[in-house]
Amino acid sequence: MKITFPDDFSDRLSPMLVKELRQGLRTKAFIGVFLALQIILGVILLGAVSVSSSDQAGDTISNIIFIFFSIAVMVIQPMRGMGALSTEIKDNTIDMMVLTRLSAWRIVAGKWSAIVSQSALILVTIIPYLILRYFFGGMNLIGEVVMLFLIFITSAALTAITVGLSASTSVILRSILPLIGIPLGTYTLFFAVFAYSSMGGGGGSLVDFCSLETADSRIGVSIYIAACIYYSFFMISIGTSLIAPYAENYSTLRRIISLLVTVAAAIIGSIYVNDIKIMIATYFAIFAPIFTISLTEFGAIVPPVIAKFNRYGFIGKLLGLFLLPTWATGVFFCSILTLIAAISMFFIPHTYYGADVWIVALGMISSMIFPAILVNIFKNNGPARVSNYILITVATGIVSLTLLGVAESLSSKGILWLFVWLPPVSMIMSDSGGLDEEMVLAATAAFNVIYFVIFTLMAIRNLRQSINELNHSGSEQDPENRARG
Repeated sequence: MKITFPDDFSDRLSPMLVKELRQGLRTKAFIGVFLALQIILGVILLGAVSVSSSDQAGDTISNIIFIFFSIAVMVIQPMRGMGALSTEIKDNTIDMMVLTRLSAWRIVAGKWSAIVSQSALILVTIIPYLILRYFFGGMNLIGEVVMLFLIFITSAALTAITVGLSASTSVILRSILPLIGIPLGTYTLFFAVFAYSSMGGGGGSLVDFCSLETADSRIGVSIYIAACIYYSFFMISIGTSLIAPYAENYSTLRRIISLLVTVAAAIIGSIYVNDIKIMIATYFAIFAPIFTISLTEFGAIVPPVIAKFNRYGFIGKLLGLFLLPTWATGVFFCSILTLIAAISMFFIPHTYYGADVWIVALGMISSMIFPAILVNIFKNNGPARVSNYILITVATGIVSLTLLGVAESLSSKGILWLFVWLPPVSMIMSDSGGLDEEMVLAATAAFNVIYFVIFTLMAIRNLRQSINELNHSGSEQDPENRARG
């Protein structure tokens, strides 16, 4: 029986994925990374084997594989996504893609999956080196395989960040921040890994943690994978929202997913987590992407979208107040998420925590609301809303750290009281000695209430205007339709 092999991609694959893969596999960037990785690993591994003792050769080979594979897929590969959508926007080819019946989601997901598929090809080429490492003994097979997979899924999440932000109109956001943030973040991760290994008493302690032999290992690895998937989805969703027409409603699905994740975190945290600090960090990680997107929605409410809610009568209209794709409903939805998180805190069995913990919790919420208020006060429209929100968030953090440096240089931390209305400043003050934490907590809570009231009033006003405009346009079209009839 003659065995035949396909000479082209299957028709079942997304055309966007096929197009990007064909182009990506031919680029000098991918070919250069692919060949350079093989040459470097081959040469260095042979040298490591010749100079290392039999006890050290295995660990040396593992460290070399992890380091160079991480650089290839966690630094170089994600940076290739920085121009994924900006090039299409600049060349005005997005509309042509839409005419081919490709949705905005398939366009963005296709570009992301093409780069991730190339990273997967690089991962496959690492297998022969793992086989070589196996013959030197002392190999934790499950741990090293799981760790390579975690590096790969981290690469996928970082690629989703660069691809999603590549649709931004801000050069700072789509290019400069990834160029600085990805290498810096990778270096920080390497430093944390080596610090963890040294604390564990050996170079393989992190690999041992990834071996899934203990409950903590299985839970930790599972949570990390879930977090990477969650952030990958939301970053791809950001890119989709920046290029999608108003009639394509992706906001409702995003909010439902984030609601389910928040409820799941609240239930699991109430049962298994005994540390409220862990829950605060968990909620912040869950809220950061959904707050960023929901509070900066720039699309108008169009009749086809609102009609899907109205068909369910009162219940549909009520759900529309939280799920319609506009920043006004995003304010109400984010309030629901915050309420769920706040209620769950009372079911966590924990010892008494000082005011600093609650200052950080309130500061995290206000740090996500404050930039959105500024974006809407200045009435930014279009995709620039998302870019400005992220830039304002980064700027407030930098300003707060600068103020802390000034206060410490003047040996007068009391000057920070003048800027307590800036959310990151209040969190910094909670960790500064010489300040009354109870007073800082009261000020932080007061500004949280003020921000919430202001933002809610702005949302109600905007939602009423949007509904009135929609009804007005509908009333103008009805006489025309009756006349035609």
